Amino acid sequence: MKLVLLENEHDHSRAKRALIARIVSTYSGLIRLYALVRFKIIHLRFLEEIEQYLPDKGVILDLGCGFGLFSLFMAARKPNTHVVGLDISAARLEIAREAARKLGLSNVTYLQRDLRTWHPDQTIAGAYALDIFHHLPPENGNRLLAELFACIEPGGRFLLKDIDTMPRGMLWFTYLLDVLMSPRDDFHYRSAGAWLRQLRDSGFAPIHLHYLWDILPYPHILLICDKPT
Repeated sequence: MKLVLLENEHDHSRAKRALIARIVSTYSGLIRLYALVRFKIIHLRFLEEIEQYLPDKGVILDLGCGFGLFSLFMAARKPNTHVVGLDISAARLEIAREAARKLGLSNVTYLQRDLRTWHPDQTIAGAYALDIFHHLPPENGNRLLAELFACIEPGGRFLLKDIDTMPRGMLWFTYLLDVLMSPRDDFHYRSAGAWLRQLRDSGFAPIHLHYLWDILPYPHILLICDKPT
């Protein structure tokens, strides 16, 4: 029985790696290179952890979806959900829509929204934000967290993957990469404790904190935030 379980797990991981390869293949040129880098930073093990905590049905928001890499993965893995990707860039969103068409995914939609000023206005089953909130001014991010809590169904969930401020060397490495990838942005890093306090103040409970240690020197943290029933 144990051998069968290991074989099934290996088959599932192989299928997910094949899905990632299909997603990457929908892009071309520098965007394909960017996709490869992003899937190295947030690789399969991290995606599997994020995937397992998201609802299996209902509307799920991808906040700051960019070119659609992770929203495409989640839409393919969760066919009974409808994933809505939000991003400020019309050009990135059009590339994401084209990738969804190539993959034949009909349960994903992309909308142009500026998260600094956008106000969620629909009931959702869940939402996730991968390395986005440290790009938002704290007052905008805090307001958005409270409004997301209000829109999530009781028993729904919000996943925040972001950057801790410790260890300091890892933070500096992340900062240099952020400057390289987003040179026009300001960055607002918070400690794991500060994220926890703000999420509690927004109403989420319980909140579980996971440290996502990796070979690469990024101080990843994942906060799994439930809305009480």
